[in-house]
Amino acid sequence: MCCSKAAERLDRMDGPVLISVVIPAYNEELNIVECLACLQRQTLPATEFEVILVDNGSTDRTIALAEDFCSSLSLRIHRLPRGSISAVRNEGASLAAGSVLAFLDADCMPKPSWLASGLELMDENAIWGAHYLIPEDSTWVGRIWFKYQAMQQSGDVSFLPAGCLLITRQSFTVLGGFDPAVKTSEDVELCARARAHGMRVIAYPELAVYHEGTPQRLPRFYRQNRWHGQHVLRVFIANLPSTRNLPLVALTIYTFLMFWLSLITPFLVPRRDLVFSLVPLGLLLLPAMLLAVVKTVKARSLQDLPGVFVLYLTYFLARAAALLRSFSS
Repeated sequence: MCCSKAAERLDRMDGPVLISVVIPAYNEELNIVECLACLQRQTLPATEFEVILVDNGSTDRTIALAEDFCSSLSLRIHRLPRGSISAVRNEGASLAAGSVLAFLDADCMPKPSWLASGLELMDENAIWGAHYLIPEDSTWVGRIWFKYQAMQQSGDVSFLPAGCLLITRQSFTVLGGFDPAVKTSEDVELCARARAHGMRVIAYPELAVYHEGTPQRLPRFYRQNRWHGQHVLRVFIANLPSTRNLPLVALTIYTFLMFWLSLITPFLVPRRDLVFSLVPLGLLLLPAMLLAVVKTVKARSLQDLPGVFVLYLTYFLARAAALLRSFSS
């Protein structure tokens, strides 16, 4: 639906909408107000952009809270219950009037210059955007992972997160949008197809948004990476012969095998040789330890070694669990 006040604003616009912000949302009452308030504070004139909120069947106050912004934003609220995240993003894009699509997640908070800078950096033969920033009050989980793995990147990158991704509507149409069959890692899959079409994928740090969904506790860090990893193998196979993500896929399969071997081996070896049952466990821990040592030595921050090791081990275990889910789905 289109808010009545938003419809009046659209009718009064002197020129065309330059950019359409597409926001998927599901039970985002804790974040949607601040997200829309950040768009309200954009330096780009409000007459030059619209906001399309696609609700995926929320059962909380997400829609009611969003409706409060109808008088200050050209906001359309559309419902697509029980759709995949790819389908929800595509639905928002299909309603867009702007020549540029800016995909933003409801738990992502853009700076006031986000849209203006996004238009200045527009490239008709590219996907552009940024990797996330973490909240200032992040715990050791968020801070260490950002410092060693999810740090801000610049220039040509393998992918951009769909919570901060811009693309011309023409290029999005040429690519066919997000693949509805991909339930997770839809941004990785879209960027891979874009590169196959000769398009660049470019990260600009000035476009980075604060991601309130950054995991701050180890259990959530595990669950989030398990969910994100469900379709990594499928996306990798679909993009062969490209081997860009081969190291991650190989480590995921390795972790999967070593985890189950470490559980099974104690029941297979004689009791007098029980010490050999610890070999698979050691091999399971080895990649995370090696990566943690290399990263912390390079950063000259050996005090971070235990935390980096725990996070890498949790990450690999989560991706291994996601691999099992991908086989069963």
